[in-house]
Amino acid sequence: MLIDDIKDRIGIKELAEAEGLKLKKQSNRIYKATCCFHNETKASLTFYTDTNTFNCFACQAHGDQINFYAKRHGITNKQAITELAKLAGLETHTATHKRAETSFSRVGGRGNHLKTKPKEYKHADKVYMTLLAFCVGTDSESQTYLTSQSRGLTDETIKKFNLFSITDYKKTREFLLKRFSLEALRELVLFDSKNRFSFTKNKIIIPVIEDGKIIALRGRYFDRGISDPDITDARFSYPKYKSTAGVSGKLFNGDILKKLNKGERVYLCEGEFDTMITQQHGHNAVGLLGVSNYTDDTIKRLNNFDLVIAFDNDPQGRKEALKISNMFYKQTGREVIREKLPDGINDLTELFIFKDKQKAGQNEKV
Repeated sequence: MLIDDIKDRIGIKELAEAEGLKLKKQSNRIYKATCCFHNETKASLTFYTDTNTFNCFACQAHGDQINFYAKRHGITNKQAITELAKLAGLETHTATHKRAETSFSRVGGRGNHLKTKPKEYKHADKVYMTLLAFCVGTDSESQTYLTSQSRGLTDETIKKFNLFSITDYKKTREFLLKRFSLEALRELVLFDSKNRFSFTKNKIIIPVIEDGKIIALRGRYFDRGISDPDITDARFSYPKYKSTAGVSGKLFNGDILKKLNKGERVYLCEGEFDTMITQQHGHNAVGLLGVSNYTDDTIKRLNNFDLVIAFDNDPQGRKEALKISNMFYKQTGREVIREKLPDGINDLTELFIFKDKQKAGQNEKV
């Protein structure tokens, strides 16, 4: 799809810099700038490289690359798609724009989040299952990283969530092209508009499963033992996460909701790793694939449960937790629990690892 190709080619950080904004790095995934949409002296405009989204905490402007470009130039999303496609070197035509415009619209409500019409990718599960079988789990380097103190996952959890590694992207690319059409692979965004394989550096692959089928893949950056793309000397910049088509508004580990009784407690986490380690520690957990990647319908899936929101301990995490709390209350008339992480703890993964270390220390004393 044209929109997916644009997003694959133009990162939000690169687009902002091309528009003349001076970005200041806050963390490996967050950059800030003085907002270009209203007069201010304090940098309120925030860019998130892992989700390719932006948000201004002062004027509330937010969205993705297309929304940013449209608002920046005072044009419609449709016009922004046309101009960004040209900037990205993509061919466009009227029919494509019609498809793009109808599947890319704003929804009302407090969050004013982007909503895409559901699309069926008929080749998805077959392609992804074939890829999973070809890769045969995680390699030793990835396994070491995933089970390290920084991640804390067990071998059992890694197998349970079907994680696997792309050990040789060239062989993987050839394998896929022999079995599936290029058109099908590009539709899934496994290949971009220049027929490049998507997961060249994002080699740890996390399947997103709905109704027992793999509907999308998320690739975590991991190259030669390095998990942070911002500390490499690579010629090109790489995102911490890359996604295939089909992740919009989806929940990671969402199938567990079908197995739970009404009123049971469910933790809503930020991302896959927090979800996996929370589940590993005996809690029912689902995750957003990007902290702002949700719609009214996403939250409605959680209406029957005692909801605990446990997002990262940062401004964006707290802001989105409040939005979802209000959305949940509007839908159900019930309050949610917002998990407050201790000072110095950034996310649930750090919290569980910290608690495990404390428990191990207490056992040693005994």
